[in-house]
Amino acid sequence: MRKLLLTVFATLFAMGSALAQPEAESTPRPAQSFNPTKVMKMAELPKVVAAQRHVLAAAADDIITEQPAGKLYGGLIASYGAFTHNWIYGTMDASTDAGIGKIVEGDDGFVYIYNLPTTFNSESWVKAERLEGDTILLRRQHIDQRSGYDGTVYDYYLTRLVWEWTNKETGEGRFLEAQGDQDIKLLYRDGVLKSIEENEDPYVDGHYAIGVVYTTDEKVFKWEGYANWNLQMEPMTYEKVVLPEGAELKSITVSYDPENPKAEQIPCAFVGNDVYLTVVQEGTYIKGTIEGDKLVFKSGQFVGEYMNTYYLFFSGERMKKIVDEESGQEYEAADLLDELVFDYNAEDRSFKTTDALAINAGRKTARLNMVTLREPYFYFFEEVPAVPADPTITQYNATIDQWGYNALQFTVYATDKDGNFMVPEKVTWRAWIDDEPFIFTTDDYETLSEDMEEIPYGWYDSGYNIYTSFYTIFFEPAKNVGLQTIYRGGGEERHSNVVLYDLATAQIQSVPEEEITGIGSTVKSDAKVTGVAYYDAAGRQVSASAKGFVVKTVTYSDGTRKSFKMVKR
Repeated sequence: MRKLLLTVFATLFAMGSALAQPEAESTPRPAQSFNPTKVMKMAELPKVVAAQRHVLAAAADDIITEQPAGKLYGGLIASYGAFTHNWIYGTMDASTDAGIGKIVEGDDGFVYIYNLPTTFNSESWVKAERLEGDTILLRRQHIDQRSGYDGTVYDYYLTRLVWEWTNKETGEGRFLEAQGDQDIKLLYRDGVLKSIEENEDPYVDGHYAIGVVYTTDEKVFKWEGYANWNLQMEPMTYEKVVLPEGAELKSITVSYDPENPKAEQIPCAFVGNDVYLTVVQEGTYIKGTIEGDKLVFKSGQFVGEYMNTYYLFFSGERMKKIVDEESGQEYEAADLLDELVFDYNAEDRSFKTTDALAINAGRKTARLNMVTLREPYFYFFEEVPAVPADPTITQYNATIDQWGYNALQFTVYATDKDGNFMVPEKVTWRAWIDDEPFIFTTDDYETLSEDMEEIPYGWYDSGYNIYTSFYTIFFEPAKNVGLQTIYRGGGEERHSNVVLYDLATAQIQSVPEEEITGIGSTVKSDAKVTGVAYYDAAGRQVSASAKGFVVKTVTYSDGTRKSFKMVKR
């Protein structure tokens, strides 16, 4: 069974293409002034943002990396206001009411809190002293040490932050380390932690946040963008939906996102009037109930965890477009619904809605969606012949002078032109260059075991020259580059249009295959490669392993020949 299992956090942090991914930042940067009311939320983060990573230095002796001895309160559910730092977008809002927390009541009389502030991921414990009653005290302390690629060591300290307005007219400011009193007081008892000051608005004078500053010389300390306020932790009481004993799981197909059609198959079970779906993690379910011609899923169902960072909950959401008055930029937001209601067809047990099914790192707010299925339509799939959706070209990288190759970035869909599911194992794609199908040969793509014209959906070569979302070429095309999708389902073979990137105009067009093969091509569409030869600039034949400028000549079974100028490195 193919599952939506994810796209999940890849939706937040995965690159659409390895080619487009820049080197992840290892050197921290001080956060710039920003308007806290307009900072990007994690839920708005585009799909093309790579996960931030750091090279770790050897942990300093005063950093507590091992779980202290004592009574562990694990799996606490946390709510907090939060900022995090993203190396492209800077400071971002990462507030949630579904974080995961851990606390140890130490045998030594101290209280230890794991991974604070929650968005920094130090994977260390902070130490709090017990005062009178339920009050505990966090003092400024060393929580992490990281090395940049240049070998510079950065030390990170938990501390008290205060807000400084840099321009009240534009609403911009920043957090700075508090001068003088840097201690932080919290309330704690039996696994329940709470801020003494709720600080709903941490930008008001006198309010504060729990944050991190870094230094290289123990003299100058800078804030990078990580902070918490309104911090609360308590024991987790939500329980997962349990699939009834004897329930039979079957694959159900879901088509979604009409603006960018997608389709998947996920596990589903019908038990009486109840319907169970697995949307995120295998073995976890959301439950809906059939009420006449409606199928209703209650929001707030607990479905699992993500990387010991967030608890995941199901939510029905109503998506809306919002336009920023100053910039005019449009972005998407969501209103949380008490329940997600589908129109239900009892005859074929299909169901659909114009709202969105979401898996959200939030209980009462739509904050951090791990999965968002817009306008989902669930149905039991029957394989039929289908014309595949046209692939989408996202970028052409003309980098042969710099890297020795050019590359086309794209998306191939396992859906037909109407957005319906197609069997992924029966989907292939092929490249087109200069109005003709292109052959990936073992001479040029050394990790291939045989020449390939069609590439299976989701397949890639071990040399990463042919990938699920891009292919590289080692010459300069004369006219255009592109690709098309092929589907052999329902006993028939059908092709999408050929989508081409015009090198002269940078325009992308979708062209029926017969218009190309019938007019512009010199090679018949069913012709096979019968020979490949290489020549240097003087016209002398050279071996396939020759480096530098060469002319590659391909001979086809219909007697035609085609030549490509290449730079082989």
